[in-house]
Amino acid sequence: MKLLKLTDLVLQLLITISGIVLGIIKDDIQILLYLYFILGGWQLASYLTHYLTGVSWANRVERSQYGHTVLWVAVVGVLCYLLLLADLPFIAFYLLAMVIISPVMACWYFVIGLAEWRTIRHRELIHLK
Repeated sequence: MKLLKLTDLVLQLLITISGIVLGIIKDDIQILLYLYFILGGWQLASYLTHYLTGVSWANRVERSQYGHTVLWVAVVGVLCYLLLLADLPFIAFYLLAMVIISPVMACWYFVIGLAEWRTIRHRELIHLK
């Protein structure tokens, strides 16, 4: 489990850093859009892997809150899309909010994973006291 957590954290950092560096080197803002979806997809896959495999969560409450937040964001997105089909364009507000909320959620998920990894490391060293 420690390897899973460490791999998850390292890949999140690599995706973020490589996307930012590549965007700066190529001077292309479009790369940040790819980074947005790749990192978000990786974090969603990571969350679902943790959820479906039942891997013990050191921070069960935080992961549960994160999962509920993702679920509500998806539900609101679907509702905004359905309202768009009914000629009520609330989806523009939703998309604008997602530009702000998504980086916060990405940082939140990284902090959850980091806290879990630290807890696992602490548990390994507890017998040395």
